[in-house]
Amino acid sequence: MYLEKAKEILEREYKQRRAENKNESLIEIMDEKILHSYQVLGAGKYLLKHEPYFAKCSAEEKDFLQAVVLLHDVARFYEFLALGHGEKIDHGVYGAEMLAKIPEFNKMEALLSVRHHGHLIEMLYADKDYQNLPLKEQKKVERIAFLVRDADKLANFYLLVSKFKEMSPLFFAERVFQTPYEKTISKEAHMDFEKQYTVQMKYITNFAERALGFLSWIFDLNYKYSFVFIQKTHIVEKLEKCFSIYWLKEDGDKYIAEISQFIAQKLS
Repeated sequence: MYLEKAKEILEREYKQRRAENKNESLIEIMDEKILHSYQVLGAGKYLLKHEPYFAKCSAEEKDFLQAVVLLHDVARFYEFLALGHGEKIDHGVYGAEMLAKIPEFNKMEALLSVRHHGHLIEMLYADKDYQNLPLKEQKKVERIAFLVRDADKLANFYLLVSKFKEMSPLFFAERVFQTPYEKTISKEAHMDFEKQYTVQMKYITNFAERALGFLSWIFDLNYKYSFVFIQKTHIVEKLEKCFSIYWLKEDGDKYIAEISQFIAQKLS
């Protein structure tokens, strides 16, 4: 029930915003994003199937969780439409506002998971709606938020390494960065990585730091089977091959070694 409803909502939003858009390059991104949503759903199903935490969930609960995963980017299409008019919105926040108007998904575990799926996890914990929940409900929200965040990252990793040439203009756009081809990693970006944090966007000024930021997403994975997926699909080795053009060799070797050790620890 929930998943079929989610598909209807997502497809309707995609088709409507695509029809309203007159920018061909943004239409292409919209087409990629609808595929991404279903790839994230696939990653979410993988985690729901294998991760022990979800073994106790009923079929209805899993249906609801799949729907939340699929709808994580429901506002992406409006975001790109707005971008074409020079406006900038937070698609997570806007997506939660959209879902709050739909009775099936007007639940804190859905709203908070969608609202903060692209933010640093600290923003979820600082959210007043989250803080006002009983502790038991906070833990439930956290687990669902982890599911959405992990599935989103796994799909993005897979997309990046499987279609790196095609996706590079989107993920590594020259206009976004101050000094795109500078290979020096700032002290601040380096320190975030060394602390096993996701590198903050404010420290990313070139392609080298952008690549490090992507690699640091692995620090934000939460479930064991997310790391199993990373290992089985050889994501790190493929990222190293893709990102080597942006890094100094000694930097790349060091960061790949650190992330590989982190993954090994999570799997041990």
